[in-house]
Amino acid sequence: MRRPDLALTVRQRKLACVLDPALALCHAHGPLLAQRLTQVVEPWLTRSFWQVLDASELLLRRQARDVASSDGLAQPDASALTEWIRLRDCTDAGSWTFRWIGDCVAESQVQDATDVQVVERYETLAEALVRRLTRECGAAAWLHGYDPVAGALDTLILSATLGGAIVLSQDAGMSNVDPWPVQALARIGVNATCLQPLPAESLFAAERALLRDALAAAGLAPVLEELPPLIVLHVVAADGDGNAATTSNDDAIALDPWAGARAWWYRA
Repeated sequence: MRRPDLALTVRQRKLACVLDPALALCHAHGPLLAQRLTQVVEPWLTRSFWQVLDASELLLRRQARDVASSDGLAQPDASALTEWIRLRDCTDAGSWTFRWIGDCVAESQVQDATDVQVVERYETLAEALVRRLTRECGAAAWLHGYDPVAGALDTLILSATLGGAIVLSQDAGMSNVDPWPVQALARIGVNATCLQPLPAESLFAAERALLRDALAAAGLAPVLEELPPLIVLHVVAADGDGNAATTSNDDAIALDPWAGARAWWYRA
């Protein structure tokens, strides 16, 4: 029987979801979690994620030498790093199901997810964040070794670049300690609204239900039982043209797109 001359494929746009590096790298199940998420969302990886992979040998040697130096902070898992490096080495450029923004358009993997100007918007927000970080914390904010809070700074930039896209992260695993991206927001002087308990009439409640259904559909229920509770965060800042989401101080926004930025988070 001959195949028909016409084939019709229907594709539905998935929610953009920025993966916090600590979630993808600091647990043995991180690569499995990320790969299964590609079935139900559009996962984005951060620049700091790739930087950790590039420095994996150095980081693991430092961890072995200085076991107590992390002060309880999440550290990259050796098996997770090995699996991510295997995926990077065995996957051709056109087959990646993840998205990311590199140092230029040619080094980015955005495909049809967004327009090429996303790289320029990202760079604008990243440069402004570094200026704000230096002003708020000084140069000491950049620590040697792996710091999950510093790594989460890239998740803030990427969420804001993608118009407030979901950031998927986790609890820090310590009582009275905010999740890593929330701590990263504090470092740059941006407050995050904690939606706990989540108002039933809020659209965030509908989003939470949608996301939980997606995680279950991807077969992640048993995987997530072995990880710290997930958290969801959104960051909205001015875009690359200086158009603020929620502020009337246009002059401040033109100089600093993080002025007047808003963020919300809740437990998934």
